[in-house]
Amino acid sequence: MRGFESLSPGDRKISIVLLFFRFFLWLGKKNCRFKKTVVKPTYIRLQLPSGEAISAPPLSATLGQVQINSGDFCKAFNAFSTQFYDQGVLVNVDLFKKPDNTYYFIIRGVSLPFLIFQISNDHKIVPLEILYDAFFFKAQTEGIQLNFSSAKLFFGALRSINFRIIFLNVCSLLL
Repeated sequence: MRGFESLSPGDRKISIVLLFFRFFLWLGKKNCRFKKTVVKPTYIRLQLPSGEAISAPPLSATLGQVQINSGDFCKAFNAFSTQFYDQGVLVNVDLFKKPDNTYYFIIRGVSLPFLIFQISNDHKIVPLEILYDAFFFKAQTEGIQLNFSSAKLFFGALRSINFRIIFLNVCSLLL
């Protein structure tokens, strides 16, 4: 192996430049502090009764895992949710925690099983006409388009909680 002393001055400059070039390429690949990292907010989906969220398990444990003060969250959520919903209505909540330890939440609307249990009787029988109104209400509150796939999701949710669907004419005979 030849040393630098045996190279001509022009070859020395080229080899030094190549060494520096290879070093900076290696440094760019290995050293992560020069790369920008994008930190996304932490996302939690909750179902809470409007105006009745309390700082107790399981809510306090869930919020504690992402270092959010559950008492402050419950006060803010109860104050905000009662402006739009009656007290005790089960709503879907999306909670986002930013990297700077601030958070915000979005109320997504009424929970579908809660809505269906409110309009049904004790025998889990629901008239089709009333289901249409519930489906239309859910679609309006969440901005869902009324199409075949959204209807499939709606009736799939009904099937999963073992509801029977009947026509209103038959329902009036049962009541």
